[in-house]
Amino acid sequence: MATGGAGSSSIAIQVNVLLDTDLLPLLERKRTPTKLAAWIAEQNDVVVSVISLAELEFGLQQAPVAHRPALANWLAETRRRFAPGTEELTESIMVRWKELLADLKKRKRTMTCEDSLIAATVLFRGHSLATHNKRHFEPAGVDLIDPLA
Repeated sequence: MATGGAGSSSIAIQVNVLLDTDLLPLLERKRTPTKLAAWIAEQNDVVVSVISLAELEFGLQQAPVAHRPALANWLAETRRRFAPGTEELTESIMVRWKELLADLKKRKRTMTCEDSLIAATVLFRGHSLATHNKRHFEPAGVDLIDPLA
């Protein structure tokens, strides 16, 4: 993330790894995959997108009623855990998203709305994206990491 206020002559760029939505539920399991647990333990700067949190909230609302309390507790803990590193959608990210959509259209490629918003966040912020769904993000040209590979 960029730092420096108005009139600042230096900008520090910090490259983080943004976790895709598909990895977050794996962290909820009692038996998180060994590769993922080891990879997460090695990371210093992991962030999530508000898009992923919204996807998880929607999933919680669609879950069987009996599972909702446990899922709600897990999601609340996930929000707390990543609160300092939650990437919000900003006007600049939305402009980058529109640029990405235009580029995809020109190349006759598509992405889901959620994935394209996550990709735009990654592109705008200069993050890498950790996902097990690499093919979903390849059209965007983002730097991809599969911690389960």
